[in-house]
Amino acid sequence: MVIFPHASKKPASLWIYILLVLILAGCQTSGNDTPAPAAEDAIAQAVQQTFIAQTVEAATHPSDTPQPVLPSETPMPAATEAPTETPLPPESPTPGVPMVSVSVDTNCRYGPGKTYDQLGFLTVGEQTEVIARDPSGYYWYVSNPDRPGGYCWLWGEYATATGDTATLPIFTPPPSPTPTFTSTPTIGFEVSVREVDTCAPNWRVEFRLVNNGNVMFQSVSVQITDNTTSASANYNDEEFEDWNGCALSTSMQDLDPGDTGYAPSGNLGADPKGHSMSATVMLCTDPGLSGTCISKSLNFTP
Repeated sequence: MVIFPHASKKPASLWIYILLVLILAGCQTSGNDTPAPAAEDAIAQAVQQTFIAQTVEAATHPSDTPQPVLPSETPMPAATEAPTETPLPPESPTPGVPMVSVSVDTNCRYGPGKTYDQLGFLTVGEQTEVIARDPSGYYWYVSNPDRPGGYCWLWGEYATATGDTATLPIFTPPPSPTPTFTSTPTIGFEVSVREVDTCAPNWRVEFRLVNNGNVMFQSVSVQITDNTTSASANYNDEEFEDWNGCALSTSMQDLDPGDTGYAPSGNLGADPKGHSMSATVMLCTDPGLSGTCISKSLNFTP
């Protein structure tokens, strides 16, 4: 049996020719199924013509299905080294921000002038941001260096401003504070002998003091002399004390206007009763017998 390779779309006449050859070969076959030489030649010739027909068919009618074209290998780009990260520069104040410093320690106030309360203090070596200026140009409105989030007015006499000050806004200062009326200070007191105390073996004369002025006293001095015995004694204190014999009865830190206080003399070695005595009492507005002091002298016989 001869097997012919498959060929698509062969002409019909070719198949008819092959069929006739096969029939002819069958007719010439002897009883032992051995084909005659002429038949074998016909079969071989038919097979050869079949292959030729297939070749011509393939060349005439190429396959409609395109063959995939392998893509050419695209070369990978060469590896490049990652760029080195550039460090950021250190932070610095924003250029152009107005700043001010002083050559002398300067108060920073609620308004532009000494009549306003002090809110802060800019010292030499400090800087603070300038926010605005006053219409006269003599004061800077700045961030309060002593109170974060607050603002105050700085006198420009000792100030040096840097940065862009030309575009600063002009702020209208707050109105000047209404001056508080204060009466003219009057300093005065009254003094009198209260009693003679003894804390054996010593004797003391106690004085009553009344502040009849409008200024407070904070210290006292008593100088006493027994003219009969020529004995004398001194007493200084920053409190106004009331003694009962050897025991302290009351003590006042200050002698305010209208108050009554007491002060003893220094210790005397003899009973002063019936003796001619003289004393000088001095009161001062500040501790340590300082400030404004006023004295009164008196002669008496206890």
